[in-house]
Amino acid sequence: MPYVYHIKQHSKNRLQKISASENLSMFKQRRIVIMTAETLLISKQRLISSMDAAKSNYRIAALTKTNDDRYVYDYIGKGDDIEFEYHPTVIPPKKFLFLSKETLFEFSDDGKIKSELETTPTILFGIRPCDLNAIKILNEAFADHHGDPNYLARLEKTLVIGMECTKVCDEHAFCYRTGSQNAKGGYDIMLYPDGDNFAVKSVTDKGKKFVTKYLTKHTANIGADDFINEVLKKKEQAFSKEKLFPNLDKMPEIFAANSHHPIWEQEGSKCLSCGSCIMTCPTCYCFDVRDEVALNMQHGKRQRVWDGCMLDTFAVVAGGANFRGSQTDRLHHRINRKFNWLVHKHGQSVCVGCGRCVRACLAKISPKTIGDAILADAKLATATVDVPLDAHKADRDLYLPMPAKIVACESFTEQEKHFKLELENGKSLGHDAGQFVQISILGVGEAPISLASPPDNTPTFDICVRKVGDVTNKLHTMNVGDTVHVRGPFGHGFTPEIMEKMRGKHLLFIAGGIGYVPLRSLINQVVANQHDYEKITILYGCKTPSERMFPKELSHLAKIGGKISIAETVDQAEEGWTGNVGVITTLIPPIDLDPTNTIAVIVGPPIMYKFVLKSLTDKHITADNIYVSLERRMKCGVGKCGHCQMSGIYVCQDGPVFKYADIKDNEEVF
Repeated sequence: MPYVYHIKQHSKNRLQKISASENLSMFKQRRIVIMTAETLLISKQRLISSMDAAKSNYRIAALTKTNDDRYVYDYIGKGDDIEFEYHPTVIPPKKFLFLSKETLFEFSDDGKIKSELETTPTILFGIRPCDLNAIKILNEAFADHHGDPNYLARLEKTLVIGMECTKVCDEHAFCYRTGSQNAKGGYDIMLYPDGDNFAVKSVTDKGKKFVTKYLTKHTANIGADDFINEVLKKKEQAFSKEKLFPNLDKMPEIFAANSHHPIWEQEGSKCLSCGSCIMTCPTCYCFDVRDEVALNMQHGKRQRVWDGCMLDTFAVVAGGANFRGSQTDRLHHRINRKFNWLVHKHGQSVCVGCGRCVRACLAKISPKTIGDAILADAKLATATVDVPLDAHKADRDLYLPMPAKIVACESFTEQEKHFKLELENGKSLGHDAGQFVQISILGVGEAPISLASPPDNTPTFDICVRKVGDVTNKLHTMNVGDTVHVRGPFGHGFTPEIMEKMRGKHLLFIAGGIGYVPLRSLINQVVANQHDYEKITILYGCKTPSERMFPKELSHLAKIGGKISIAETVDQAEEGWTGNVGVITTLIPPIDLDPTNTIAVIVGPPIMYKFVLKSLTDKHITADNIYVSLERRMKCGVGKCGHCQMSGIYVCQDGPVFKYADIKDNEEVF
């Protein structure tokens, strides 16, 4: 029986909620599905001999000692290389499942893509409870939503043999504070050591088969359960002086209520933004995606590499804004991932207290220090979480883009260019208005681009690209007949449920600059069905008239009349401009609307939102009747790489379209 993980549901209404305590209780009852455990006894020497025998079919990674007396998890040559006494390592054993650098696919200059993931049967031996809990968390994270094909393929070929800890490993470890001194999952076999003897308990079918093949002939089951009980009693005595964080099961609520506690600035001001904490953490799984091209420029690889939220460029978006610009903001984000937002997802603290981040930090910033300070002043808030559901299967094509040919293009400005693309497979993209795609230029990279055309059944779709980086600059050099590659569509757009809510209403669209592009898909959709709506009002603002997007289309909309009206404004007029001059909020007061029957949709630069939202509030439009589309940096498109996370929300997955009422209290949004 394979691992079965219980993951939150990703339905189109992903903001459905249950209480944090209900979620934690649910996870306690719904852990890894296991078979009836078998318990055996084995000597240390016999165990080593068994590992030597297994090496004919497995490569084995274990704690071992280097020539310069450092302790690392590494592949071993023989069983005698295993260090049975635990010593903390710098890099956790997650590196064998979630590689620090791995190839997603290879490509050639003729546009061909090849993805061949080769996995080797592997044993991870002697993994301690803190790291086993981390593996459990990674297993759930990479099985969630779109199952990550690379990670899950390695997991399928990996046998994890855990080993109980019988003491705190050093002064930096605080596993006992987070309840991580006892493994909640992430293993197939557990070893219980006492001197030179071990009890062996297999808890999965994979573990049982291994024990039967390699260990049974060396073991006895007489007294094995009593042996385990004695080991656990000794462990309990060794940890008896150590205490859990108080109110551990309420940490999400407590952290949510203390987002402005002075400890954040106190510890954040020390941070050097070096990233050592995240690169050594066993539960960090953020990543970047980069293209690497051979010197002959004829072939290359798209590679995934570890990345992390403590690095100062992690949250920078295409326009240059950094939504997490200070060390304090980044520390707040990192620690809340561990003790707040991801607790909802995994049903346990996502800091496992291994102490690696503290050992690596030059400033000696510790999650334990922060947790103690906040829990000492605990103020509870109401927290809500998503509904758990079984894991998704591996999405084998998750990172493989589809070829699409440029069938038309038009430059609007020196910085913006419109492309019409056609999928070479002849199929429709199948998108909702407001969704996005990941556009690839093989050898250059990949970038998220909003869809600018309404949903239809044709293989063509529109995008509009601003030159802001390597991928978009390269796109601007391409012309009709050239091929790009596409992944998606991704994200939560204007779903059928939202469209039904809009039916019969006055729709007020407010766009700023290039924000008209993602809004265009929705505008064209409703204009084509204008009889379904009471009225359609479009407000559009730019810096200058020459920077307007789709100018011919804007002129056409202005001539339709009837239910449809459009008003434009610019910050600075140019020769021939006879329209309004001023910021976009100057267009809002004259609008005649019934706030109870109006739905507003806003898309634009970050600075625009707070002023437009205030103007709409002055018009008495409620937060439930306002939708926004947000821009964030995205590498994966499916909520795994971590770049677009705001508190407990992933913009690529939960957005980019949000109801304002659902995010208005999130401080990282605007």
